[in-house]
Amino acid sequence: MVANIRLSYSEIDRVSGLLNTSVDVTLVPRMAEAKKEVDSLLAHALVLEKTSPALTQQYEKFNTGLTQATEAIKGFAKQFQAIKDSVQKMDGDMANQVNSNG
Repeated sequence: MVANIRLSYSEIDRVSGLLNTSVDVTLVPRMAEAKKEVDSLLAHALVLEKTSPALTQQYEKFNTGLTQATEAIKGFAKQFQAIKDSVQKMDGDMANQVNSNG
C-alpha cells in the first residue's frame, strides 16, 4: 500500500485565513446590508397587506440558511487547522521517539 502525504502548513494557514476573512469581511457584512435593504423595501416600497409579511418571513428563513452556510465555511477552516495541528504534533512526537531510541 502506498500512501502519499503532503502538507504545506503555510498554505493551510493561508486558505483557512481566506475562508474566515471571506465570511467575516465580505459575506456577513453584505448579507446584513442586503437584509437591511429587503426589510426597508418591504416596510416602505413594497407594502402589501398579506404578501409583504409572507415575503419578510421567507427572507428571514433564507437569511438564516445563509448564516448557517457561512458558519459551515468557517467550520472547514477549523477542520483544516485541526488537521495541521494534529500532524504537527504527531510529527514532533515521532521525532522525539526516534531521538530517544537512538
